Amino acid sequence: MALWAWVAVLAWAPPASGQRIDWEQMFDDGVGHRSADGYYTWRDEAGDIITYTALAPAVGDTYITADNRLYEVVEVGEDRTVRAEFREEVELPRVAGEVATAPAVRQLAGFSWLGRWLAAAVELVQARDRSAEPGPIGIYHSHNAESYVPDSGDEFKEPHGDILEVGRALKEALEEQGYRVIWSDRSHLPHDGGAYQRSRATVRELLEQGVVALIDVHRDAIPAEQYRDVVAGEELTKVRLVVGRQNPNREANLELAKRIKAVADERYPGLVKGIFNARGNYNQDVGPRTILMEFGTHETSLEEAVRAAKLMAEVYPAAAGLAPGTAQQADRQIGGAGWRSAFWVLLVALGAAFGYLWINEGSPQAAWTRLKGFFRREAGRLGTGSGGEDDGQ
Repeated sequence: MALWAWVAVLAWAPPASGQRIDWEQMFDDGVGHRSADGYYTWRDEAGDIITYTALAPAVGDTYITADNRLYEVVEVGEDRTVRAEFREEVELPRVAGEVATAPAVRQLAGFSWLGRWLAAAVELVQARDRSAEPGPIGIYHSHNAESYVPDSGDEFKEPHGDILEVGRALKEALEEQGYRVIWSDRSHLPHDGGAYQRSRATVRELLEQGVVALIDVHRDAIPAEQYRDVVAGEELTKVRLVVGRQNPNREANLELAKRIKAVADERYPGLVKGIFNARGNYNQDVGPRTILMEFGTHETSLEEAVRAAKLMAEVYPAAAGLAPGTAQQADRQIGGAGWRSAFWVLLVALGAAFGYLWINEGSPQAAWTRLKGFFRREAGRLGTGSGGEDDGQ
């Protein structure tokens, strides 16, 4: 245990003397969701528009478009023009399980009385399987005053904005499918970057109540036409997924976002607008199944966002590995990504340790000797501890 404690301390060690962690920047979402602050226009190498974001991008941020093209930010201009370069075509993961059987069940129900009976039997089995789920889904709102102008006449309504009704609709739609949900309407005012620090207390409370997944529900602040669309025959708002890349779970969170988009693309093409892998934390360091969702923009209506929330409720469980038949695959994909993140944290920690020893010992050879000696001692302690337990049995 001493070895892992030592590595953990190194991984989260404070910066060198004279430097400080800028926690305001870590939790600040830049522009946020206030239209008066303007928005950013993303352009590719040819000058064509990729997307718009109200969240302030930074060099190194990436965006996966609706057609699964990944772009990386290389420059952010003072005029809010973002220059991004194409990196690759993203292959979304294949999500097996209930999502694959749902269309077939609907087709069965349309054939005859026998088809309807079989469809009902399948749904009964799936509902029974859901009862064995390990825990509820948590829903909350870091920016709880966000509203929709067509309904409220303003972008914000204190203390509780329209966005809470979107969270409520998502909760109720998930519960109708048999999932347990804990929804928090706690206020985190004022509406600023510090709201994410204040909502962390809500996140902690939800985790203490046993939630296994977390959704932070927001709305965007860009022109309505960027979100409004017709999906599954209904006029609604698209949903943008946001992942914070300044957290140790970033790979797992991004994998979850890809799974959400994969399921949505199969069941409700056009529902997911894209995936913004942005600078920031957004409280996603607390676990691998955490995501921020933006339902529409200040210019779209609450009803359009509610319709999107109801469809997202049919998409999210399979993507998060909560639907019957999806848990093992989700654990492999999301968990595997989490291990990759942990590997890089460990690698950075070991590099920091080696650099520290190099400075103190005066040469890389002496530093390597000290490091090897440390691991030998720790391995010996672990071996001695195991032997002692065996001897005592």
